[in-house]
Amino acid sequence: MKQKKALSLSRLMVVLVSGVAAVTALISIFVFTTLYTAALRSNAATGSEQSVTQAANAIANYTADTNKLLRRIIGELNSSDDSETLSATFATMVQMRDDLASIGVYRQDGSLIACYADNRRRKASVASLDLTGMEADSTGVYITPPHVQSLYMDYYPWVVSVARPAELTRYGGVNAFVTVDLQFSTIAGYMDDVGIGQRGYSFIIDNAGRLVYHPQQQLIYSGLKSEDTLPLAALPDGVHADGSLIRVIKSLPQGDWRIVGVSYLDELVAQPRQAALGRILAVVPVVLLILLAISVLVSRLVSRPIHGLVDEMRRFEQDAAQFVYQPVSGTDEINVLSGSFEHMVVRIQNLMAEVKSEEETLRKTELKALQAQINPHFLYNTLDSIQWMCEVGRTDEAVQMVSALARLFRISISRGADLIPIRRELEHAESYLIIQKFRYKDQFSYRFDVDESVLDCLCSKITLQPIIENAILHGFGELVEDGEIVISAKADGANVVLTVTDNGIGMDEAQCHAILSHDQSEPGGIGIKNVADRIRIYFGAPYGLSIESEPDRGTRVTIRLPQTGREEP
Repeated sequence: MKQKKALSLSRLMVVLVSGVAAVTALISIFVFTTLYTAALRSNAATGSEQSVTQAANAIANYTADTNKLLRRIIGELNSSDDSETLSATFATMVQMRDDLASIGVYRQDGSLIACYADNRRRKASVASLDLTGMEADSTGVYITPPHVQSLYMDYYPWVVSVARPAELTRYGGVNAFVTVDLQFSTIAGYMDDVGIGQRGYSFIIDNAGRLVYHPQQQLIYSGLKSEDTLPLAALPDGVHADGSLIRVIKSLPQGDWRIVGVSYLDELVAQPRQAALGRILAVVPVVLLILLAISVLVSRLVSRPIHGLVDEMRRFEQDAAQFVYQPVSGTDEINVLSGSFEHMVVRIQNLMAEVKSEEETLRKTELKALQAQINPHFLYNTLDSIQWMCEVGRTDEAVQMVSALARLFRISISRGADLIPIRRELEHAESYLIIQKFRYKDQFSYRFDVDESVLDCLCSKITLQPIIENAILHGFGELVEDGEIVISAKADGANVVLTVTDNGIGMDEAQCHAILSHDQSEPGGIGIKNVADRIRIYFGAPYGLSIESEPDRGTRVTIRLPQTGREEP
């Protein structure tokens, strides 16, 4: 069947990348504009609200401090009997605070009883307090609208009177109002500090919608500017968006004042949005041209399927034996390359399996050949020791050596089995130690530390004897004190750990590496590297042998095996 010719990858990628880039750019601009506008509106509302809240908190704290001042003044009036001292105290208080114009005491009808102020200023003959139509706040304090103070001759400051009812024993227990006149410029300063953009502003109204303060108050009073405040009195506190304006209303906790902040959306939203959109539109054509050029280059290099092949090759290099190839599809050339690589992978894996099988067979053959040999020096020395013991009448010791030698060879053969229980491997090691202890005339001692739960687990035959032989011949060769060998067998999770520890002369790191890299056994013996190779052949790569040693500190050889409890037939 004739294979259908695949579409040219170069042309396909150019068309797709160009189309996707254009559509993505348009969608991105639309989404960005929408989200950016919403974010600007939210930021504008949040910023305006924070500015108004900051001003409201400042004025509220200021009026709260004024309320504390009134309580203090009332306490002074009721506790002091000396008029001159009282006048001096209040006059000093007025002089020390720039925002305090005067302190006054008024009757219920608003007529003046007493005025305490800067002694350098002359009192006016007429002064009154008008609280008609006003309501006290929750603390019982009245705050009047701004007005011109008439307590002084030739001095008419613009003030706000804060009045508090009190029963004054000083004036015969009369019910009166104690007031402080505050310079309105102080409150106006808090409002002027509110920044809501370049064109935004804030002002104060009362609950009836009457204007208390406005930054352009003179223009409003002269009719050159207007501010519709009555509808604002009916609105609740919060943010109110109306066309191109954002109004934030915040009521003060004391008095009936409300702060209103006004900001313009075209300034806070439209202008930044247009500026950002202009920059984006200037960049988009350049980006599209760059993407088009890149798409042409990438399409010519066939990047995507080639990268897929490269990834598969890297995975193959990391684990060639377990690698499962996932074919990479693409143009005709890519399909040919993919098929060729798949054929190569199968061929290499077959060759690796053959090499591994041959290596395992070779290792097992080498082991069987080594096991079939008897170290003539070891056997000669052992038999010579037995003969000597018999001649000197140490027949019991000779019997022990003969028994140990017979058991050593019997376990070494093990009916041809490659894996034996750890119990028998420990018996083999003990037989070897008994013989060597007699030969070396008790120059070393040994002991076993065995967990009985692992005795029936399997291990490769003749695993411990080469390690013990290495400890005796090389570890105790130049040792002055008596040597000691400790053999342990413990469970470690799903594994078994065998260790052989001696207190010999030890080795440096290079010597440890050499032992694991080259067979260094005596002629006819089995080297430690051979032991490590056999463990990996029988049980796999995670298991094996490691050496820890320091010069003059001894050596520890650790063997890690799986817990497998089925003996080979």
